[in-house]
Amino acid sequence: MCYSTTLDKMRNDIHRDIVQEATVRNLINNNDCDGILKLKEPLFFGKYEIHGVCCETGLLVSEDYDRVVSYKLLTIEELVVLHNTIVEDKNYSFTPNTQLV
Repeated sequence: MCYSTTLDKMRNDIHRDIVQEATVRNLINNNDCDGILKLKEPLFFGKYEIHGVCCETGLLVSEDYDRVVSYKLLTIEELVVLHNTIVEDKNYSFTPNTQLV
């Protein structure tokens, strides 16, 4: 397997874990997945400021929750930090959409 294929697989696995945490695991734990996994502290990656993950779509969101940041724009190192924050450390709180208004 070539390096780029291995790296792509790693990125996809990390992305999958983050999305599963935001959707399936959040639904099991909170009986709701209509909201945001809000990070306790935002993560700053270059020009991107990540404040959470949309639990409906699994997409990364910015401070105002209307700007979406693509996983493809993050480096593998940044994805690992995000993965550790969300999946490993569970350093977030769930905020239902009804409280975001």
